[in-house]
Amino acid sequence: IVAALIPNLGLVISLVGAVASTALSVIFPPICESITFWPDNLGRYKWQLILNFLIITFGLYVFIAGTTLSLSNIFNCIGNGAQCND
Repeated sequence: IVAALIPNLGLVISLVGAVASTALSVIFPPICESITFWPDNLGRYKWQLILNFLIITFGLYVFIAGTTLSLSNIFNCIGNGAQCND
């Protein structure tokens, strides 16, 4: 049913991958670590909190870039109709 409703399933899979894999592998682990060790076990000068913030910032950048690129590919495919390749 899904293959019939979505003719270019590869584009949807790339969108789901851009959203879910970035969030699960890059953004959520430093958030969980910061919550777990808050406020006493974040190292001298709170270096672990700073590192986690940098990782989350990088993850948000990758999340936005990947999602934007995937959505752009989907919109280009819809605009071109049947000429779209995965």
